[in-house]
Amino acid sequence: MAQAIGGHWCVLTAVCTLMWGVYFIYDLPASLSTPLQTYLGLSDSKYAYLVSALYTAYAAPNIFLPFFSGHLLQRFGEKFALLLTLTSVVLGQLVFVLSFQTRLQSGMILGRILFGLGGEVMGVFGTEITTRWFRDKRLSLALAMNLASWRLGSVANSILVPQLAKAHGVVAAGWLGTGLSLGVSILSAFYLVSINDSESKGASTDEGNDEEGTRRNINFLASLSDYPYMFWQLGLICILGYGSINTFTNSAQRFLAFTFYGGDQRAAGSATSIPYILSSVLVPPLGLLLDLPLFNRYPASLIITNLLMFFSHLLFLVSTDIGPVFPLSLLGIAYALFGVAFWTSLTRCLLFVARSWSAKSRGIVQSATERQYGTNVTNDGNQDSTDPVIYQEVITFGFGFMTSLMNLATGAVPILLAGAENIAGYMGLEMVFLVLAVLGCLTSVHLAWMWNGI
Repeated sequence: MAQAIGGHWCVLTAVCTLMWGVYFIYDLPASLSTPLQTYLGLSDSKYAYLVSALYTAYAAPNIFLPFFSGHLLQRFGEKFALLLTLTSVVLGQLVFVLSFQTRLQSGMILGRILFGLGGEVMGVFGTEITTRWFRDKRLSLALAMNLASWRLGSVANSILVPQLAKAHGVVAAGWLGTGLSLGVSILSAFYLVSINDSESKGASTDEGNDEEGTRRNINFLASLSDYPYMFWQLGLICILGYGSINTFTNSAQRFLAFTFYGGDQRAAGSATSIPYILSSVLVPPLGLLLDLPLFNRYPASLIITNLLMFFSHLLFLVSTDIGPVFPLSLLGIAYALFGVAFWTSLTRCLLFVARSWSAKSRGIVQSATERQYGTNVTNDGNQDSTDPVIYQEVITFGFGFMTSLMNLATGAVPILLAGAENIAGYMGLEMVFLVLAVLGCLTSVHLAWMWNGI
């Protein structure tokens, strides 16, 4: 792959700003909050239902759509797929902001559905682009920067939009936030399209674009059994980890206000942001750290992550004297470390799968040991042996599959939390988080045993 000096950092910046814009838009309903409720003239219960419907409208399609992102990329090509998802994001957000300006709730929900159809799949494409440009070195750092941009988009939204609403009104805040985020995402997407075009021209003489390479393509949905056992372990870790991380905010503000702040929702809301702000700051340095040979034991990092989450929720459950800041800070460290370690572990596993299937397509017979994924297989530096068609499909399918599992956990775990709260109150919530952390730790220990077992 011919790359200009520093070009890979430009690509990473474009991917980061692309996803920054998407996640800025994602949390717009939450950041508008009370001003939007007042503008729409809704009661507390009706507004709570509307906000839930808006987030459900985004999440529901993404339980299934990312699973098929590899097929979309294979069938239509990266350029068309990226522009298609961008169109869905832009159209959906414009429908949403026009609808809330005209107080049309059904239009707001429709806009979120259209936005959701493109948002998560675009994230899968962005991660695939990042992996392709950084698979030789600095992969953990690149994926960490990618993850940090997503969280910084949400943080920037929570800081900027309420100030805009206070100064200019809720409608102006919606339009200004939309214009800023869509402008950044559109410019980034067109830059990536231009880079992909030039890259394709540079690779046209290689094996990836010839007819034989296309014929070697595999029916990946029919080959799920060929994925190594570690891939499915990572799927379980994804469900357990993000089932805890992505659902904590659903009840955190109410829990913290009741337990630590005497019912003060504003103070509890500020405290709730601690783990997410801290994780946004810590993700890049942790990514850089995990790129060092001494620290690149990713399963060990996943074990530490689950232990941190366990002790944090245990402190919430058994000790209210120390206050919420310390356990929330531990959660922030855990969230940052989990994001870096999990997605890098997944990428290493998928790179092995792509290389293994490329060897199989060329008739190379591998031993049973070579067909298992171990840390040694990713360090040989021979990336040219991977069929580009197989590589792209494996990476996009793997990330799409995990994104689907992440959204499934985000939708299913709140049901479990609601049942636990009805039975045992806030103690029930913390017990669910403790169980998820214990199961995640045990699964990570088994992953670490297999990872080093070659």
